[in-house]
This record gives sequence, C-alpha cells and structure tokens, in this order.
Amino acid sequence: MDRRIKKTEDQILHATLRLLNKEPMSSLTVTEICNEANVSRSTFYLHYTEPRDVVEQLYNEVAVTLTNILDNFDFSSNSLDADKLLEDIFEEVEMYKDYFAVLLTTGYHSDFRRRLKKILEDKILNDNAYRFRNLQEFGYYVDFIISGLVECICDNIEDFFDEKAKNLLFMHLKNMLTRLASI
Repeated sequence: MDRRIKKTEDQILHATLRLLNKEPMSSLTVTEICNEANVSRSTFYLHYTEPRDVVEQLYNEVAVTLTNILDNFDFSSNSLDADKLLEDIFEEVEMYKDYFAVLLTTGYHSDFRRRLKKILEDKILNDNAYRFRNLQEFGYYVDFIISGLVECICDNIEDFFDEKAKNLLFMHLKNMLTRLASI
C-alpha cells in the first residue's frame, strides 16, 4: 500500500477514535471526522463510504492480527503453550488498546465481542472437532470457555495498564486455556 494512502487512512482512523471517545457512533458525521482528521470530504470518500466503514476497518485490523496469532498455535495438541498464546494475545490487546477501548464502548461492543468469539471458536473447533463423537456437546463447551475468555478480556481491558491485575488475569486465562486443551 502506498504510504500516503496508509497515512491518510491512519489519520481518519485516529480521528474517528478520538471522536468516538466523546460521542456515540450514531451521532458521528463525515464532516466531524474530516475536520478532526484535517482531510477533505472527497478524501474521506476515496477511502470510506460512511463512518461505520471506519469502525469496520478497526474490527478487521484487530481480527486479522488475532487470526494470525491463532494460526501459530495447535489447539488440537494437549500440550498447547498457553503462556505463549496469552502473551501474544496480550501484546495485541496492548498494541490495539485504543481500538479495543473504543470498540468496547461505542455501542458496538456486543458485535465486537461476538466477532472475537467467532474467530476463537472457528479456530478451536476446526482443530479439535475430529476428537469428539458429540460435536454439539463439544461446541457448547468451547462456546462456554471462549465466552469466558473474551468477556474476561473485554470486561477487564483497563487492567492491561496495571501489571498486578494483568498477571492475575493472565493466570486465570491460562487455566481456562489449559483446561480447553485437555478436553
């Protein structure tokens, strides 16, 4: 991607993030985003069709990074390296903390959580489905654990800034992942 295009998209993304910290998505306008990003309306429309498209790009960037992390782990192994997996996920959360904070507070939080759960469920179910006779029962179990993981991360996003709380959260998530790998 051309650096100028990336720079412009970043300006628009960061402007949208700043605005979403002040007001809900439903009242956000293209004009406000353009003013905040210091770009023209025509420039905005070269990259996006509406403010929701900007939020969609935020979702996609987080989803691609999370998928790339998950692709490096074998969830079908009983020796899943939960420490490494969680370290990588925590790194991503810290790297995208502004995205997470906005996506969890913009009124889209349930959609964002649903998407995170879907990414994790798809990866774990695809890697483990062959191990179980009752796939529906396994699906419920995975859904329960993944919901706990995602809700725990999302509900405690502010703890990623406190090392003691982060370590406690890490320990509990590791226990859940280790349990998942052993079923």
